[in-house]
Amino acid sequence: MAASVEAVVPEVGKERIYMTKSLNKFIEELKENLGDNLNSVIAFGSQANVEDAKNNLNLMIVLKHLDAENLYSISKPVQKWVKAKNPLPVIMNIDEWYSSFDVYAIEYADIRSNYRMIYGEDLAQNISVNKYFLRLQCESELKALLLKYKNAFLMNIKSDRDMKMLLSNVIKSLLVIFRSVLRLHDSEVPYRAVDIIEFVSRYLSFNKIVMTKLAKVKYENDDYTKQELIFIEAELLKDIQAILKQIDAMKF
Repeated sequence: MAASVEAVVPEVGKERIYMTKSLNKFIEELKENLGDNLNSVIAFGSQANVEDAKNNLNLMIVLKHLDAENLYSISKPVQKWVKAKNPLPVIMNIDEWYSSFDVYAIEYADIRSNYRMIYGEDLAQNISVNKYFLRLQCESELKALLLKYKNAFLMNIKSDRDMKMLLSNVIKSLLVIFRSVLRLHDSEVPYRAVDIIEFVSRYLSFNKIVMTKLAKVKYENDDYTKQELIFIEAELLKDIQAILKQIDAMKF
């Protein structure tokens, strides 16, 4: 029998009390509106097991069956949850959960690696990710990223502010792909961005100085000089192309 949990989390410190009360209230509203149709609520992502998380908690809400009436019934609680600076929850039914292991291989691999059951049946323990589909989605996501990056040049981004925002989004997407590459090689996946880059450099060739700089700016309050920004924006295009070629050649 699958494990089940209720939305009861130990309260530790004022910040944790806030999150617990906010989360518990949200779960109670879901249960009130959905009843037995609410199968599972799963926290995932970087904040899933952070003890002092105030907000920005990603939730997966799985229903036994899902129709428009269900969505209408929980729209107000969801809107309040998002207004509290949390991401919009992912909502699906049981059939969608089990039929999406292939097309969402990256996302399911991330959930399996770091999740916390908030309520109901522990579906995450049954996640199965095929390496073929994981590599395929890495390639697909990387091609989409490359297209967006090239389009930014075509649209002639001039300001440093816009370029920094673009680079921030690029490294965030690349780190998702890097974590997946490590899983493809059955490697440990570190938590810190700079460590992920160090580990994945064993399997992919790229400019490690550029990638590390991007990560430090994004996650460690570093900044670019004007010269670094000019160099990185050009070097990164070559790196993304090179990484795509390497991932395309991987066989699993």
